Amino acid sequence: MTAEMLLPYDAPRDVWLQARTAGIGGSDALACLGLDPWRTRLEVYLDKLGAAPEREQTDRMRWGQIVEAAILEWFVERTGIKVQRRGLLRSLERPWQLASLDAEADDGGIVEIKNTNHYRRSEWDDEQVADGAEAQSQHYLDVTGRSHAWIVAQVGGEPPVIRRVERDEELIGHIRAAELELWGMVETRTAPPLEGGRASELVARLFPTGVPGKRIDVDLEFMVGLREYLEHRAAEKTAEKAKRELGAQLALEMGEATEAYYRGQLIATRNNQTRTSASVAALRERHPEAAADVVTETSFRVLRPKIKES
Repeated sequence: MTAEMLLPYDAPRDVWLQARTAGIGGSDALACLGLDPWRTRLEVYLDKLGAAPEREQTDRMRWGQIVEAAILEWFVERTGIKVQRRGLLRSLERPWQLASLDAEADDGGIVEIKNTNHYRRSEWDDEQVADGAEAQSQHYLDVTGRSHAWIVAQVGGEPPVIRRVERDEELIGHIRAAELELWGMVETRTAPPLEGGRASELVARLFPTGVPGKRIDVDLEFMVGLREYLEHRAAEKTAEKAKRELGAQLALEMGEATEAYYRGQLIATRNNQTRTSASVAALRERHPEAAADVVTETSFRVLRPKIKES
């Protein structure tokens, strides 16, 4: 035995979320490597300290939990392999390493269930496995000591695909090292830099509103960063202007044509499109009750430098 059970798979969500802060879990693996497009290492760090803004459980997330049992049933029916539901495990050798295991398979493997939308189908084409699922499964194999993982993924509501992933000691070594580094930062309260996976979204959730009139005094490093930000913004404006002008020139050459060919190959289209817009002010004036039902307001904050661009 390489791991011990901390919680059953059906433990209350609040208890589960609290227990996950005691170590690095499989869903943290890709972020620890700095490769997660959705989460930064800083968010994982803050999560373990109980300081990360909680991600609201969406209907999609809740639905994914509900259909887990059905997806697991599909796996058993298709493969004939019996499974046993598990829960939150902790490595005996590395107590900081946790595994929220969906199930163990009687053939010596584990089972990881995924439910994702059709926009991410390409991650599963041609017998592929999504990077996050691969890293998560290798993490679980590290904790459990098992030989392989069955990943059962329902993509876009279609019947689930089944992929077998073999234990990869080299990849496990990279993942474990990255996780250990981040866990060391948690223990020493040394925050990793803000970078990667939707960093701006994390900041927006950490500080959704500002205190009017509150000020801070900054150092030279902040000033250097602000000037670099202005340089990037100026370059972005220049690139956007060049893109618009070039697009207009290409559109001029196409004229009334909706298709452009080069040596018999279609290389561009310029089709007729329509756009529907509505006046929120007019809707509120004429139909205030309807406006109250359908119009939502989103608050956000904008960084506006107050120094001149060089």
